[in-house]
Amino acid sequence: MVFGRRIRLSMPSSSWCAALLLLATIAAALPALGAPLAVLAAVKGRVQVVRGSNPAQPAGFGVALEQGDQVVVPAGGAATVFFNDGNVIELSEKSRITVGGKVPAKPRVGPGSDLSGEVYSNVSRFVTGGSAQTGLVAMATVRGSDTSAPILLGPRNTGLLDSRPSFAWRAVEGATRYRVSVTGENGELWNREVEGLALDYPTNAESLAAGGAYLWEVQALSDNGLLRKEGSSFEILKTEDAAAVRSNLDRIHDSAGRDTPASHFLAGSYLFGRRIYDDAARHFKALARLSPEASAPHEALGKVYRDQGLMDMAAAEFQQALALTRQP
Repeated sequence: MVFGRRIRLSMPSSSWCAALLLLATIAAALPALGAPLAVLAAVKGRVQVVRGSNPAQPAGFGVALEQGDQVVVPAGGAATVFFNDGNVIELSEKSRITVGGKVPAKPRVGPGSDLSGEVYSNVSRFVTGGSAQTGLVAMATVRGSDTSAPILLGPRNTGLLDSRPSFAWRAVEGATRYRVSVTGENGELWNREVEGLALDYPTNAESLAAGGAYLWEVQALSDNGLLRKEGSSFEILKTEDAAAVRSNLDRIHDSAGRDTPASHFLAGSYLFGRRIYDDAARHFKALARLSPEASAPHEALGKVYRDQGLMDMAAAEFQQALALTRQP
């Protein structure tokens, strides 16, 4: 194989509902130990995976593949497979590939570059993490807060590439304005009062330092005083770390295309592993836009929101994923 290349193969082939929510995933049987040899990064149509003598199983985004697994693409379908050596292989309709088998001679190779082992490591952990690793339908309990929903939307418990982030929060009933403040290790850096529910980083405020950890807080105010307040932390990545992440994202786009389902799935999974949750969520939202029939984007968004503490939003995404898995 040529490392880090996008290869096209065309091989003809004969609740939170009440107090809890049960999350069902569509993960097919996954290996119990270690990272898989490959991951399905995108699917279109009724793609199937055949394992040994077992009956063919329907396959979706994020299915982990091991030695001997066959990916079968029907008429009108397509699939993208991300291998642990950095290769991204695209399967066209009426084709199949065996993981660990030989790539046909003289494949059509598109532009691309080596995808680092770090990218594959994060993607494989994302698709095999938690209860999905058992290979069974995962069932998880998601509970809503006993109090009102969180105010702060983003950035929230996340790493950031941008040293001048924007801020967003929810409306608080009765509030006429909101006081937003950002605090570093030496105290408050700046504050602003606004009437809306979002604030771009102030143009006259100094950029945040790379590698710094910060707290931002919103106070919901009325004419009678403070109604509610909430704070959340975030971190600006170190310069070298941010450069490495951007480089890997460029390589993902070069290998899997730009604004493609595979590109957004791989980028979102990679960023999730780096705990850069806000950017991961943007990629999974784009994936949901491109693949509205797939449950995986909503399950992925649910994981992001869960780790950020936005449990009501996580539950809504898990419910949507569950509803899509039940569709014929």
